[in-house]
Amino acid sequence: MQNLVDLPATLQMDMNHLQSSLKPAKTTGFAVVESAEELIQLSGVKMATLIGYNKGSTKGGGTYIHQPGEGGLRIGEWLYQPAQTVTPYHFGALESGWDIDSGEALQRFLDFCATPAARDYQIFASGSFGTSTPLTAANMCYVYSFDMSLQGLAPMDDVFTIKNCRGSVWIGKLNIKVSGDSWLRKRVGVNGVRIDDSRGAKLCDFNVTQGSGWGVYFGAGNNNMCTIGDISTVDMGATGKTSRTHLVKAIGFSGNDTNTIHQYSDITLSPESVIPSDAHQMNRAFWVSAIGEVYKILSVNRATNTLRVYPRVPDAEQIEGDANLAYGGAVCCYSGGHTAKAKLGHVSAMRSGIGLWLTGQSSANAEGYTGQFCGIDMVLGSNPENAFGGSFIGSVYFEASEFADLIHVNQTRSYSNGTIFGSSAGLDTRGWQSLSPKGPNWTPGSTEKQYLPITFMDGGYLWGQGSGDEISRDSGKYTVTASSRSGIATAIQPYRHTTEIQLKTSDDAKKFVGVLPVTVHLYGQQGVNGSYHRPIPITCEEGFTINGKPGPLEIPNYDAPITINALLERNNNWIVTLTEHQAL
Repeated sequence: MQNLVDLPATLQMDMNHLQSSLKPAKTTGFAVVESAEELIQLSGVKMATLIGYNKGSTKGGGTYIHQPGEGGLRIGEWLYQPAQTVTPYHFGALESGWDIDSGEALQRFLDFCATPAARDYQIFASGSFGTSTPLTAANMCYVYSFDMSLQGLAPMDDVFTIKNCRGSVWIGKLNIKVSGDSWLRKRVGVNGVRIDDSRGAKLCDFNVTQGSGWGVYFGAGNNNMCTIGDISTVDMGATGKTSRTHLVKAIGFSGNDTNTIHQYSDITLSPESVIPSDAHQMNRAFWVSAIGEVYKILSVNRATNTLRVYPRVPDAEQIEGDANLAYGGAVCCYSGGHTAKAKLGHVSAMRSGIGLWLTGQSSANAEGYTGQFCGIDMVLGSNPENAFGGSFIGSVYFEASEFADLIHVNQTRSYSNGTIFGSSAGLDTRGWQSLSPKGPNWTPGSTEKQYLPITFMDGGYLWGQGSGDEISRDSGKYTVTASSRSGIATAIQPYRHTTEIQLKTSDDAKKFVGVLPVTVHLYGQQGVNGSYHRPIPITCEEGFTINGKPGPLEIPNYDAPITINALLERNNNWIVTLTEHQAL
């Protein structure tokens, strides 16, 4: 039943000391209705108050004006008066909680948020809802507030996709339960939030749970300078524990024989072994051998049920049988487009496959990272041959990871400046791995080159793993470069008869000449340099001299290790000195 009252068009104050020259206004009708269905049928009045969008509800209501036409938020011919708050309830979302499907209403709400008319209202995405369909926030480029919880009610790749929301500002928090079950094999949904082509967007906090993929990941398009608030995940991806494990059975191994970063192994899986779908971003995942060594998955071949992994799986690890996959997790900062200079808040990952994966020449930075009981806490770099520019992470804490605390995939120094951890706790470098190439006869504990360009404060000093040129690394040519940066000595132990040391300049060395010497520690087999069998030449670039003479300068055999120092002068002359040590 319609409740009608008469109100003047202009409200007047009935006070003796105030006089008005206005003539009495013509009255118009005002109604109160209980649902959107009643509002559509209402006639004969200019203004109405809607108690709730759905009958019996007090949510999704407000003041409506009878104004046929287009534009604004409307129910039939009724316009929702601007400057009020718009919520999902204004589009029919149900109050029943996240076990009831409100997907269609939520999508209508998100579509409205992208229209110019949305700027006439306060947008507040609030409430708890279920959805059986994936939701897409597309072209939302204004300011929005969030305090919303979503649960996926059906299988889907991405519960919530943010697409082409460049420059938008999202305030608050979005909670997403990807599936209704915490056991990996029962999770029907994959990822929580996908971000596409949202350059410069400032997004809210995200809390994502119970998916088989990633909590938040970047998809396609330009996501440069995208900022995300704090991100927390629980039970995302595969970790290796009983309730979160994904086993596959290897029945054959093959691959190439190179000893470079272009090596790989193909692992053939049994017919009953299931490779997760493409939605899991399987080129950002790992195969874990029977002895616990991790191998990055480069590609999958579903037709042959094969994984291609790096580095090569040595002969001793080519064991047929069950092995773990580690995939999914909290945050994957990789996209087919870009994530240059993106910024993350604090990333907190619990019981998640991979806590944080950063890639790119201009990688994202993070305010901090806390990992607990994950498969792998942190991964840096996309592939061994790709550049990784490094990152800054304000605080770092690793606790009880199953396979590794940190994996450095990137193995090239081009455009790779290194990563800095701010305050740190629980760091144990024994749980850090650099994915360097492996030989066929590699065994656990074998000495190999470790490239870990990471630094953090350790006992009041900056920790660093060194240049990566470890003892026992044999090469035909060692190139050492003059630099104004803090000097890091290169330790070499060649075995071949054709080894040479090349002195090279750099742009900053040309500007800051004579600042720091290049230092090379030269060892022989078991510290006996005579094992080189011939003098080792030191060469320089064209136009440069060594001790005032054209190169090369030959270093004769010594019976003990030596240290070579080379300092570049302004006249393009290298001053080379030598210190002989005594082997004890």
